[in-house]
Amino acid sequence: MSDVPLSLRSPNVYALVVACTLLTAALSFWGALSLGSVAFVILMVVVALTGIPHGAVDHVVAADLYGLTSSWSDQAKFYGVYLALMAAYGVLWLISPVVSLGLFLVLTMYHFGQADLAYWNVPSPWHPLLYASRGLLLLGLPIVAFPEVVDPIFAAIADVQVSDWPGVTTASTLLLGGLVAQHALSLGLLSQVGTASGKDVGRELFNTAVLAVLLITAHPLVGFAVYFGLWHSLGHMMEILRFFQRHGRTATFGYFYRKAALFTLISFIGLGGLYLINEAFGAQDQMIALLFILISVLTLPHMLVVEAMYQRERPETAPAAG
Repeated sequence: MSDVPLSLRSPNVYALVVACTLLTAALSFWGALSLGSVAFVILMVVVALTGIPHGAVDHVVAADLYGLTSSWSDQAKFYGVYLALMAAYGVLWLISPVVSLGLFLVLTMYHFGQADLAYWNVPSPWHPLLYASRGLLLLGLPIVAFPEVVDPIFAAIADVQVSDWPGVTTASTLLLGGLVAQHALSLGLLSQVGTASGKDVGRELFNTAVLAVLLITAHPLVGFAVYFGLWHSLGHMMEILRFFQRHGRTATFGYFYRKAALFTLISFIGLGGLYLINEAFGAQDQMIALLFILISVLTLPHMLVVEAMYQRERPETAPAAG
């Protein structure tokens, strides 16, 4: 076996992820995963198993990136900045939920796109366009396909009604097609300025079709859970293992979960509390809203650590034509 850790593009891993995605889409199409309670449980389980752990080793990644030691001063620097960013975003949610929701959507589009397509090595200033295009596909499809499901969640988060957005209810088919088309076009155009091969372009066009089928047919929470758990979080965990290997660390899932154990356990306790509250009061939309707010607060510092990690390998200018 190779000493290089797996990635989401490793044949066996990729085949399993695609198979699970298409199976979920098929079951959803036939109504087997349409119940809200089932969707909520799936979301909670996926967030617990891969979603939370994939960001629970930021302290280890930051230590390698910035040369931090285990000294009290270095640890205080990292956790001080990390917690301050979370606190600032939490305060922003209290002050302006609408602005906070908008910021979360923008950050999420970039972050999801980066995790999926950073391997293309698209140089500045083009890479944000590629990432945003992927993120727009991932967030836009379930919103347009299921506004009646997203409405109560966004209303609980920030009193926002997505069904009032232009075209969501009056031209949904056109919007869905446009979301898929804009990403396919972005893949074709921006592959010319990066290191993507023809095989990479073909794979990502296929991924676009697979994810579109999932997000248009599955309950939004189920679709989000499958993408977030298998495509984003699992893929990111394997990229972190490759990062660990480059920095002389052990590149195994066992090592990863040991390093993520403390913060994952804390998150498990929080998720368990949310589940018990939901069971006791039945306020599912409010609990989902709170879960997404907590994810958003964690996303900001996590995204900055991930951005720093990818900056180490991204070319700064477009390659010369030749």
